[in-house]
Amino acid sequence: MFLTCDQNRLPVAPGLTGGVALWAVAEMWGGGDVLILQFAATKRGLPRVAMVELASSAAATLTQLDSDGQIVRGAAVLSAGRQRDATQWKLEPLREIHLGATEAFDDQHPLVSFARFTTAAGKQFSLPIGVAARHSSGKRIFPTGARRTSGTGRRKPAASTADPV
Repeated sequence: MFLTCDQNRLPVAPGLTGGVALWAVAEMWGGGDVLILQFAATKRGLPRVAMVELASSAAATLTQLDSDGQIVRGAAVLSAGRQRDATQWKLEPLREIHLGATEAFDDQHPLVSFARFTTAAGKQFSLPIGVAARHSSGKRIFPTGARRTSGTGRRKPAASTADPV
């Protein structure tokens, strides 16, 4: 859980944030893993950073950002356990976030949608979003744009077959 205090509220012009408060300091209670997101309304828009608890809020936050049309530009997971000293914290950049893919969970919940994360090192983990009514392959929300494979780089233009005049 993140707590804010009015003494840490930043003074902002009224029309700048659209009614959203900005905070200079947010205190994290609980000490679990944290998802750090950099996102913007457009590809060239002013980026914002959000920190949400991975276990309790990450899937809902990602779903909300996606439904609001926000573009995730960067993401990482900060592992800051309750009993860990800050020198033992670990920051893992994420390579990919896939939202809404479904798979079988158990006998009582045959189809559940997940948020799937892949770290830069290739480690994958998932968080359940909710029970799904039908199968879905989901949507990759980070990184945005087309995925390139090893053989799909830029191609050379075709050689001209026109006769020189």
